[in-house]
Amino acid sequence: MKAAEFEQMLRRFCRLLQQENKYLISNQPDKLMPLVEEKQKYVRPFQEYPGQVTVRMKGLIQQIQALQQENLLLTKQAMGFEEMMLKSIRSNLKTPGTIYSPDKSKKAADSLSLIDWEA
Repeated sequence: MKAAEFEQMLRRFCRLLQQENKYLISNQPDKLMPLVEEKQKYVRPFQEYPGQVTVRMKGLIQQIQALQQENLLLTKQAMGFEEMMLKSIRSNLKTPGTIYSPDKSKKAADSLSLIDWEA
């Protein structure tokens, strides 16, 4: 592989990471899986590049590393939020909270449901 081809590959990979970053920020996880599959195609060529690394390549590599770090942090943040949400839901399911009745007094909920079957 020539240096120009490798540099072009680095640019494409950088654009891919920028797209991933955009999807992570806009909370579009359904669009991430195709990007992950696309990223896997770059692993082997990057590992097997035998040529000299130029200054421009080093700049692209630094940009890629920064994007990878940011995307990792965004992924961890999203996973942490999901975990916190699941814990909250689980704890609410274990001990049903009290609800207010129409006569302004509290009463315990008999069952917790998203659908009011009595309606």
